[in-house]
Amino acid sequence: MKQWLSSPLSVGNITLPFSLLDFLLRFALPAAGFFLGAFLLSLLIRRLTKRYVKEEKRQRRILLWTRRILRTVVFIGIMLSIVSLMGARAYGGLGHFFSILNKPFFTSGKTQISVITLLLFIPVIAVASWTGKLVSASLESRSLNRFGLDAEQSFSLGRLLRYAAMVLVFIFGMSIIGIDFSAVGVLFGVLGIGIGFGLQSIIADFFAGITLISMGLVKEGDRIRVGEYDGNIRHIRLMNTELITFENETLIIPNRQLTGGTIHNYSYKDRRVVIVNEVDVSYNSDLDEVIELLKAVASRNPWLQSNSEILVRVKTFASSGISMQLRTWIHDVGTRADAMSWTNLEIWRTFAAHNIEIPFSQIVVHQQDSSSIDLLRPEVSVSAAAEKHIPDTTEIGEE
Repeated sequence: MKQWLSSPLSVGNITLPFSLLDFLLRFALPAAGFFLGAFLLSLLIRRLTKRYVKEEKRQRRILLWTRRILRTVVFIGIMLSIVSLMGARAYGGLGHFFSILNKPFFTSGKTQISVITLLLFIPVIAVASWTGKLVSASLESRSLNRFGLDAEQSFSLGRLLRYAAMVLVFIFGMSIIGIDFSAVGVLFGVLGIGIGFGLQSIIADFFAGITLISMGLVKEGDRIRVGEYDGNIRHIRLMNTELITFENETLIIPNRQLTGGTIHNYSYKDRRVVIVNEVDVSYNSDLDEVIELLKAVASRNPWLQSNSEILVRVKTFASSGISMQLRTWIHDVGTRADAMSWTNLEIWRTFAAHNIEIPFSQIVVHQQDSSSIDLLRPEVSVSAAAEKHIPDTTEIGEE
């Protein structure tokens, strides 16, 4: 039995360079291990992603790249198993290949940088970024609210902890692959002097991002106004801020523009706002009735803040009517446009039902008769004057 397992296999007249035992140990078991490991790792990543990543689009992206990476690893492992099974010195050749890639081309103190070192930068950065996102997802606002923090403080603390975790993982990963930060610090210091003048705007954006995050001036989800644009903040990064306008346009704003000027934040500490609707009524209207109708309209507003005061004011006496102003509290600034439109439409319907006239500017044109119009023309005026009787002023002598 033992001799049968260790004897080379043959297919017809062809003798294969491996036995059944070699096939099981060098190919079948490693291949099964690769498939099983990839399956279990895929399940683990899927569960972690659904638990800590809330955005569905990002979940699909993470799972897609996970499948691609695992399939690539399984394919490479199976190919190496096949090469080893066929009798080639695959692992020895692979070791020689890695020794060439691991030969340092830069040495400074204890730091040796090779091609392998550069390739290892990619997984270190990926793991650091993934760890930061995991920490940020774990420390949501509702988790930090247990410590008595408001939304702004929770957002700032969550972002600071995220970047702190990324830096720690990055430093730890660099130390594992053999990077000495004392030598790298000197190198970056020398390079910083040379390129610092050309990267002033980038450095300014970086520190402006730290200022925005640490001070809690704005947070994701806030409605702000920057220049002539209104919108909601989708993401705040170290270098820029992503703003989504009401026309669904995406604006990438450098952070230095936010910290270098006035930030109009509609929802800094309180998302409640006052909407102001103005309308003119005729001078023949009963203002007491108009005031009651406007208050009734505001009280029916679907976005009305409960227990809030509704104000109606007589703003001014205009040339064509009396200007009225309705001030209504709504509970969320995000519904401001909808609340304004609903109120205007409801005012129109209410005034129409109660015969309240909304005046508008009118232009009255007085048309003159044709003879009067002709007299305004110079040539007609001269001829008309000539036709009139003009007394003769010539002196007539006595006969």
